[in-house]
Amino acid sequence: MSQTTITILVGCIGLLFALVGGKLTIGALNFRKRARRTHGQVVGLRPRRSGQGVTYHPIVRFVTASGIPVEAETPSSGNPPPAQPGQQVAVLYDPDAPTRIRLDTATGDGFLFSLIFLGIGIVLLVFAVVTALTR
Repeated sequence: MSQTTITILVGCIGLLFALVGGKLTIGALNFRKRARRTHGQVVGLRPRRSGQGVTYHPIVRFVTASGIPVEAETPSSGNPPPAQPGQQVAVLYDPDAPTRIRLDTATGDGFLFSLIFLGIGIVLLVFAVVTALTR
């Protein structure tokens, strides 16, 4: 493969990462903007099989600002899980759809992940552009 082909490939991968990271970042920011904060308790873990084995999604019970009790599964998961049964956690929830929740942490709401994705994309794009311009 020629150096030009590699530079174009790196640039395309960087662009893809930047676009996906940007979309995820905007989505995380929009969710944070409309979300309400509360505290809840982890009442269980739901295992999910993936290519890397089993990950666990916490199930959280909390009460909305209007007094409605809710039990919902977080989209964030891990092995070990991001929170254990019985643990008190900070929760962000969508007031229009209270079962749409995120843990109110840097990793639980997806914001950190989206910034990392965006950052990798920008670095790859800058690398490709600088490489192309210095030839």
